[in-house]
Amino acid sequence: MFKTIRLITGESGKLLSRATWYTVLEIIANAAPAGLLYFILASLFQGEVTLKQILWWSAWLVGMFALQALFASRGQIEAQSSGASIMKDVRLRLGEHLRKLPMGYFSRRDQGDISHTLLANVDEVEMILTHLFNQVIGSIILPVVSALFLLFIDWRLALAVLVSVPLALPLLFWSQSLMSKRSKKRQEAAAAVNSRLLEYVQTIRLIKAHNQTGQRFSRLDNAMARLRDDSIRVEVITSPVVMLFSIILELGFVFLLFIGSFLLAGGVLDTSVFLIFLVVSMKFYQPLRSAGTALTQMRYMASAGERIRELFAESALPEPEHPQRPSSFDIELEDVHFSYGDKEILNGIQFQVPESNLVALVGPSGAGKSTIAGLVSRFWDVTGGAVKIGGIDVRAMLSDELLAMVSTVQQQPYLFNETIAANIRKGRPDATTEEVIEAAKAAHCHDFIINLPQGYDTVAGEGGAALSGGEKQRISIARAILKDAPIVILDEATASLDPENEVHLQRAISKLAYSKTVLVIAHRLKTIQAADRILVVDQGRIVEAGRHEELLSMGGIYHRLWQEQQRLGGWKIKAQQVSEV
Repeated sequence: MFKTIRLITGESGKLLSRATWYTVLEIIANAAPAGLLYFILASLFQGEVTLKQILWWSAWLVGMFALQALFASRGQIEAQSSGASIMKDVRLRLGEHLRKLPMGYFSRRDQGDISHTLLANVDEVEMILTHLFNQVIGSIILPVVSALFLLFIDWRLALAVLVSVPLALPLLFWSQSLMSKRSKKRQEAAAAVNSRLLEYVQTIRLIKAHNQTGQRFSRLDNAMARLRDDSIRVEVITSPVVMLFSIILELGFVFLLFIGSFLLAGGVLDTSVFLIFLVVSMKFYQPLRSAGTALTQMRYMASAGERIRELFAESALPEPEHPQRPSSFDIELEDVHFSYGDKEILNGIQFQVPESNLVALVGPSGAGKSTIAGLVSRFWDVTGGAVKIGGIDVRAMLSDELLAMVSTVQQQPYLFNETIAANIRKGRPDATTEEVIEAAKAAHCHDFIINLPQGYDTVAGEGGAALSGGEKQRISIARAILKDAPIVILDEATASLDPENEVHLQRAISKLAYSKTVLVIAHRLKTIQAADRILVVDQGRIVEAGRHEELLSMGGIYHRLWQEQQRLGGWKIKAQQVSEV
């Protein structure tokens, strides 16, 4: 458990040391009055008490209580601030690590599961650092100090107090083992609820449109029922063991009463010593009970730490030891093979995009076109062959430098819940307001932006919810124009736009692509008729290549796709009665 947390927090975990020292000082201040009480009781039974002693003892006790409060508050403040700083560092490291992971990781992991790790699991580890860690330390140190003090006074009674501890410890270890087994399942159930909630909220429009509310809600309801059942099992299984641990601990007090009474009756024990043992033993067992409860909670939350550790353990795309930078920006794929697990997606892809040329990829859905584009940006690493820019393998370049060379415009652009200007400035964060406006004008979106309620200061909404699809697409192109990268990838950027938006978008794309090396994934073939070269991809292979007229003359897949789109160009919806047979 502690090893997992240490691996997660790294060097920043040392920030907790000050909070730990304050906890130790709090324990000393907490234990000191018990020592003073021993001398007070001894003096009272001897009848040697003066007013001066009473005043001195009172002042001492007040001072210890004040120091205890001071150290406790300082320790809590240090624990909170240190824990928050540590987990801020962990969150930033997680974000940076996610950025470096291959896209295949996000394809096989549920978004809700990832968000549960980043939010709920990180919060649980923060709870360990800010509350439970020092609580456990204090709950262990105080009984140790008390035990040493009692052994100093009378070893016989001290053994009576301590005899229940080794009897109770196996139950504590057992509760830890039970919690470790059940907490992982409960964490998985909580992540599943998060996934179903995210799915439900993100698709609520589609769910209502298709009257699927009940069916989809049942998936959420089933996930919540599983979480409820797993939560109950955790409590039902572990709580009795923790309670039995506390009961057996308290048996030490019974031993103390029995042994103390026996020795007192035999005249071999001072009454003052017996009284001090009765008082101190009350402070001895309560912290141990708290430690048992806190350790059980930590064991549960440690499963959250394990999920974070597993995320950190995911292999990022390796960075080169001796990075290289290209001097030109042609793209070349050499005998590229790529697989998702056991499924082969690309098989022997080989082509070149000369610098400042436009090459288009077309073909049926699922043929591998978007995967090829992703390999150029090194969203994944090839399983065979090489992807090169300017003659240099992309694996020999630093990821940040490679991504700086490439601008990508997706079919479904994403805008952040920030102002329009801030979204465009994502292309180049240091751009001036004038440069942002110039990019917007080049992307043919300036006119509609200035007509928005706050112009460039209008908030786009989550995912660009305040804008239409065409408007979002033009803003994403403005972002790419501002970035001014030498390589441009257009991934079906005009696939689902209305004619008016398509006209504006074609002009914007022409401005974006001017003098750049451009790789286009096209659904509408009419948009890439003027491409320098068109590659037809089918089932992970390039099956045809040439210019528009050459491919039409071949009578192959491209010719068939072209003919289908020509026939569908003027299709109309028509209601028609179907006769029953």
